[in-house]
Amino acid sequence: MVQGRHWRRAMILAALLGAVAGAAQGEPYWIAYEGNDYPEREGWWRIWYDIPAERRLEDGCLVMDTLGDPFIGEYYQWPPVGNLDPHPGEVFVMRWRIRIDEVSGSRFDAGIQIRADDGWAAGFRHSEDMIRAVWVFGVEAHFQPWVFHDFEFRSGDMRNYELYVDDQLVLEGRFVELSECSRMSWGQSTSSAGSLTRWDYVRFGVVPEPSTWLIVLVALLCVGTRRI
Repeated sequence: MVQGRHWRRAMILAALLGAVAGAAQGEPYWIAYEGNDYPEREGWWRIWYDIPAERRLEDGCLVMDTLGDPFIGEYYQWPPVGNLDPHPGEVFVMRWRIRIDEVSGSRFDAGIQIRADDGWAAGFRHSEDMIRAVWVFGVEAHFQPWVFHDFEFRSGDMRNYELYVDDQLVLEGRFVELSECSRMSWGQSTSSAGSLTRWDYVRFGVVPEPSTWLIVLVALLCVGTRRI
């Protein structure tokens, strides 16, 4: 009798693990730039407008200076396009840590964006004390100026997103429909403005959805503590 119950428990565990594997049908991935070298040396495409940015590596950060000329503009794009979206049971995550020392010519400059596999997109630009969504009017949040901040963007369906600043939820928004192919990019995003920005890290990828693993963990604990 006890052996039969152990067998049933093993079958329940197998079913739970199978459900998790079925929920996450894609190929999770994680790309991280940590500010220890220039991005193009770590697989990123370096793209500029008329004049490239002045750059240096300092204290584990990429320092980008485009204050000298309004036509200076430069950004970095992860080359492989397509297959960026999360699958059921997964969530797309984009994290970055920056400090904006100065912006000139416009209120906003340094930016980051993600374009989904079907062309829907979300993006942001920064000032010294604010982050603002691009392509959408009035979606913005304030933060303390001239210090580093950690940003985290999360989306499970590439239509709706949450944005956190220093682990605090500050924005909930929607992607906008564009016709361009998928990509992830960041840098000095406005050719008519200049800024002095320190990028500590930029990370993005697809990870298992926390709720999926929480459900499984609770179920496993229930099975493990059940009286026999």
